[in-house]
Amino acid sequence: MRFAENFKRWGRNARTLVATEPFWSIPMSWVFFYRPIFLSEAVGLSEVEIGLLSTVLTIFSVLAPLGGGYLADRFGRKRVFMLFDSFGWLGSLAVWTVTQSLWYALAAYVLEGVAAVIYSVWECVLVEDTRPESRASIYGSISAIYNIGALTTPLAGYIIGVHGVDLGSRTLFTLAFASLVPMFVIRQIYLRETELGHKIMREKSFEGARGYLTSLSIIRRNRVLVALLLTSIIGNLYYSVYTYLPLYLIDERGLGLTEDLASLMPAASSISALVIALLVVPNLTRRNDYVKALSSGYALGCLAFVVLTYSPKGYLTSALLSGTLLGVYQATAFSVTRTFLTNEIEAVDVRARAKILSITITLSSLLNLPSPTLAGYLFSLEPKIPFIILSIALMMSLITLIFALNYHRGHTRIRS
Repeated sequence: MRFAENFKRWGRNARTLVATEPFWSIPMSWVFFYRPIFLSEAVGLSEVEIGLLSTVLTIFSVLAPLGGGYLADRFGRKRVFMLFDSFGWLGSLAVWTVTQSLWYALAAYVLEGVAAVIYSVWECVLVEDTRPESRASIYGSISAIYNIGALTTPLAGYIIGVHGVDLGSRTLFTLAFASLVPMFVIRQIYLRETELGHKIMREKSFEGARGYLTSLSIIRRNRVLVALLLTSIIGNLYYSVYTYLPLYLIDERGLGLTEDLASLMPAASSISALVIALLVVPNLTRRNDYVKALSSGYALGCLAFVVLTYSPKGYLTSALLSGTLLGVYQATAFSVTRTFLTNEIEAVDVRARAKILSITITLSSLLNLPSPTLAGYLFSLEPKIPFIILSIALMMSLITLIFALNYHRGHTRIRS
């Protein structure tokens, strides 16, 4: 009932994107979890080679979003979003189905990198034309859908268990391709250019380099935006390290689980994340609410990695507990941080949204450029090291955000 009430308050684009997101989130959850295992066991790549491939994707994440912010403001959000999203994902999945070597995998990552153009554009289409107080429920719903996808990962584990890592993974790639085709057709029919998108195309006030310089100035003057930028950087670091989590679960130096049992951990994460995304996030409407939710999520994320790295070999219960705690972090880190960031941008200058989001993604990707390869190297030395470093980084990010908010409150009182 609560979801239905929120759904009615959203703009047309938000309703369309949320309704069609399961076409992407369910099969891609399977792909992202088993792809490192596929590259390791079926293609025969080392941890460092897998890290180098992830770095290629990160390079695109550095450059492509800047182009996305510019193209969206000049040619429109919908047009740019549909073109690069469909070409990037469908092209990469087609290559993954026939990947036999490092070079095939590299081509697939390059094509996937093309989709990075739309990272900030997707968020603009998602939240524009919807009031700020309703955006937490939008991001919460997206997070819930992602985690429903992760909850179904044991189905992918069954496919892998029956057909083996090689054929099973290629089956997952094919299923994902088939699922994305109707999603793109529906979105092409029902998505509309946003009101703000039409306005910016007419005004051209944030076009080109001038718009990026203005946006950088806005970020520099707002310490809360700077702190949120730091949390985005840590978020990228999290996903760089998370690439090696499936390998840690099955590695004899890690937990040493079987491939099918390893799929239970993301399922455990999805259950707790689903609860948070559906019952907690939609009720967050103020800055204080966001800070409390982020504090709890980041603290539990740190604890999750402590549990994971100090668990006995073969101990499935520890993996499930760690996964449950990570689910709380994942739900808050995505939905609360993105709501906080988009609303903070709106409070300063709504016209700068596309470019500030592009800058945020680009800077966080740039600073994390060496992290996938470094994480792979550290994993090869000792699988626990990347996860220990990540838990420390999560805590540092949270402390920085709280400090920035306290400074902002104190500075606001002085001026008033």
